[in-house]
Amino acid sequence: MKETPFFFLNRGRRLFGVLHEPGGKSRREGFVFCSAFAEEKLWSHRVMVGFARLLAQRGHPVMRFDYLGSGDSEGDFEDATLETMVSDTRCALATFQERIGNPGPVNLLGLRLGASIAVFAASGSEAVKALVLWEPLVDGAGYAKSLLRINLATQAAVYGNILENSDRIVSRLNTGETANIDGYEMTSAMYRGISGMGLGALSAFGFSARPSLIVAINRKKGARRPDLEKLQRCLRGAHLHEVQEEPFWKEIKLAYRGAPNLFDLTLRWLEHDER
Repeated sequence: MKETPFFFLNRGRRLFGVLHEPGGKSRREGFVFCSAFAEEKLWSHRVMVGFARLLAQRGHPVMRFDYLGSGDSEGDFEDATLETMVSDTRCALATFQERIGNPGPVNLLGLRLGASIAVFAASGSEAVKALVLWEPLVDGAGYAKSLLRINLATQAAVYGNILENSDRIVSRLNTGETANIDGYEMTSAMYRGISGMGLGALSAFGFSARPSLIVAINRKKGARRPDLEKLQRCLRGAHLHEVQEEPFWKEIKLAYRGAPNLFDLTLRWLEHDER
């Protein structure tokens, strides 16, 4: 296996990518990974790298990349919106096909907000063969509120009190200020984009029938996920499966280097051709 870091251009900005290439001449269909948002990207990094390497060992070339304003890509975090993230993903798809010298269809794999971005990026694209959606976000408004709660928790930890409630934070966002979320400055454009992302928007972009794996990642087996059940019904060709894992995209005591149950489920779906 060969791993190559590189930069590629989108809208005049350099974005950072890593290409995981299988050894030998035998290659299977490729993947582009869409990472989670903000601090969730950090905590899930080892799992995403681990699965990229596992796929490469099995003959699948994989590309990981950083969105505008994140990781090693150019720009500030405040420059990013849902629209730029979708644009970055589509550019990564084209770059991946160019670098591996194969214009054939590619699979998109996304985690959390990255899974939702994958649905948007695949819309109308003949380059995307299948979608692998790990714990996709369906309730954008609920997720946006959870981001604000992170700010409230930080206030309580630092000041011993809540100095600014959620309504006040949103009011500041609406005047052009930013809100600090785990050290990331979230803009009004990003907050509005996430808040407006719901089942209707996702299903509208998922009208093209393509094989899709939706994975509900639960701490306890058997937990109902009505949100993902609704998403499955809206995305033609989608299969919903549950897997038991810790929420590795959060700060947890256990250092997650891999998610074996999740990896196994995804590989079985890919290789046993449930699609």
